[in-house]
Amino acid sequence: MLDSNPPRKTPVNSSTVMLFDRAMRLHAIRSSIVRAAQDLNRLSDQELADLGINRSDIDQTIERYI
Repeated sequence: MLDSNPPRKTPVNSSTVMLFDRAMRLHAIRSSIVRAAQDLNRLSDQELADLGINRSDIDQTIERYI
């Protein structure tokens, strides 16, 4: 069977590998991020303000990772 991917003539850039690794790590912890954001979303506006967090940031995070 012939290989459908020809050999690469140029080496893969190390920053490309690091970016891919970072993306895979984010994907792996996505459910944890959403769960934490949902837990924070249960706090009152004052409690969030005391932590320095805006509710809109929480909503954006949940939307981004769902």
